[in-house]
Amino acid sequence: MCGIAGLVLKNKNALNLKETIFKASQAIKHRGPDGEGFLLVGDSATPCSSKDTEELKPGLNYIPQKNISEANGDFHLALAHRRLAILDLSESGHQPMALEDGKLWITYNGEIYNYLELKKELEAEGAKFVSTSDTEVILNAYKHWGTDCLDKFNGMWSFCIYDEEKQEFFCSRDRFGVKPFYYLDNDNAFAFASEQKALVKSGLVKAEAGPKALHDYLVNGRMEQEENNFFEGIQELWPGYYLKYNLKSHSFNTACYFKLQPDYDYGTDLQSNEELVNEVKEKLTNAVNLRLRSDVPVGSCLSGGIDSSALAVLMEQKDPVYLFTSVFKNESIDESKYAELIAKKVNSIHKTIEPTQEGLFKELETLVYSQDVPIWDTSTYAQYKVMELAKQNNIKVVLDGQGADELFAGYYHHFVAKWNYLLSYGNVLGFVRELTQSKRTIDAPFTLFIKEKIKRHYNSHLKGIENYFDSSFVNSFKIHNPTQYKDKVNDQLAYDITTARLKAFLKCEDRCGMWHSVESRTPFSDDIELINLMFSINGTRKIQNGVSKYFLREAVKDKLPNEIYSRYDKKGFETPMNKWIGGNYKMIFDSLNKNDIPFIKLDVFKHQFNSGKAGTNEVKLLYKLYIFTLWKKVF
Repeated sequence: MCGIAGLVLKNKNALNLKETIFKASQAIKHRGPDGEGFLLVGDSATPCSSKDTEELKPGLNYIPQKNISEANGDFHLALAHRRLAILDLSESGHQPMALEDGKLWITYNGEIYNYLELKKELEAEGAKFVSTSDTEVILNAYKHWGTDCLDKFNGMWSFCIYDEEKQEFFCSRDRFGVKPFYYLDNDNAFAFASEQKALVKSGLVKAEAGPKALHDYLVNGRMEQEENNFFEGIQELWPGYYLKYNLKSHSFNTACYFKLQPDYDYGTDLQSNEELVNEVKEKLTNAVNLRLRSDVPVGSCLSGGIDSSALAVLMEQKDPVYLFTSVFKNESIDESKYAELIAKKVNSIHKTIEPTQEGLFKELETLVYSQDVPIWDTSTYAQYKVMELAKQNNIKVVLDGQGADELFAGYYHHFVAKWNYLLSYGNVLGFVRELTQSKRTIDAPFTLFIKEKIKRHYNSHLKGIENYFDSSFVNSFKIHNPTQYKDKVNDQLAYDITTARLKAFLKCEDRCGMWHSVESRTPFSDDIELINLMFSINGTRKIQNGVSKYFLREAVKDKLPNEIYSRYDKKGFETPMNKWIGGNYKMIFDSLNKNDIPFIKLDVFKHQFNSGKAGTNEVKLLYKLYIFTLWKKVF
């Protein structure tokens, strides 16, 4: 797990290449505090290091023997890498890395979990290896299979391969966007990086919010659902895509190599629940075991819900495993009693942290800077503190349950999709039966169904906030209803994974972990074998007898305490946001008064709070506006 950056000059007189790439690398130092490496290319390729890298012994062609400050030449291309040493802790794991002939170089962020299996396959094809890293496996896979190598990988990644012979960059991002990749292309340069701040702090682009992106954030309740980034001038390489940049013509193209397609010819319909549960158990166990591959200890985040609990009980390790939990004492959202049950069930060292209102406001500027783009909920702070707790206990790698709800059908609106499906086929009796059974999970399912039907055709989100904005701002771009419900469960899950929910959650996952130099591994979000299996199962079977996540629940039933297996409530990863933000509204309004936000009707907004009429929607909007002012301040 690391940070990457790259730069190609189009106009050599416009930028100082060494200075620019060094600044970009320093801006993401938190992603890789264990070392820094560069490749400078002119007439030849020159690997360099910096003061952040320990002295490396010569012997491999990619091991630098020169500091970047000492490198001289007519360079037009640069790669940078910040190292968080997880696999192959020796200097042979240094990056940028090259194959023996020096014709292929890579800077890479991520983990290819099936690298050992691929390594054997490549060795059988004649490949030679000098390291024990997965990085070298990627280079050889590309050499042997070209772009088809991406289909072989099970894991999370973003990387750039410099192909000297083709005079080309080959860049790729994993299937679901666990690892980030941002780029810009202008008259002076083409550049990329793991985080937007690297492109900003290097001077390649100014920190300005794109008008459409800002409208999406405040009016549509969406964040970065298009390739155009929140930062004006920065693009995002979309999950499941690769990019090829021609270094001679300075042209590039992107192409999709993976698209999640729900299978509607369900061969699994002929299999019993018991058979499918056994298959899920096998794939899930394998996914966890692959993600325990590490040359440093692996811990896990633990909320007390079924997702993180499933991961904890499947982590069979000889040594006690570190488990990290955020707690909220005396709050209804607190799940610490369930987390403690799991901690006692497995061989663990359980560490807890209690995020506070005071801590949030003290660290909010740092939190916003760590995230790059504005955030929409205080739950990000709880995640941030859990990752900090892992770092304090010297744990570099944690597993996390992100993506389980979107894969196994864990949200209430997945019930709605199932009900819609039954009604669309005229199965009224089945609809009534499912609605009745769902009372085990949902307090008032019929009320929920009616509300969601209304929200689908009536933008209640907009009606809750449009009174606080000038109409010119509200109507400046297309208005989207953030409530998008499908009529099939798997369609809804695919939408949640690729567009609506998971991508944004994974962004926060990456930034919270990497700010503290902690690698977060998400089996539910990137294990392609598990994901393919789950989308080969009819979505209606994922909710059974009124209970969500049937197959996950049953797959770990024999390992979970009954109190957790039988939990049907849905708390999510929550914080006391209304109390934290609503209780500080006067201070926040004072801050907003000092900032120029011309499109907000501040007096109308303030009246709602002073009169005690402000509800959850107003609290969320107040938080987002405050976050935006902090974003402007830190960037």
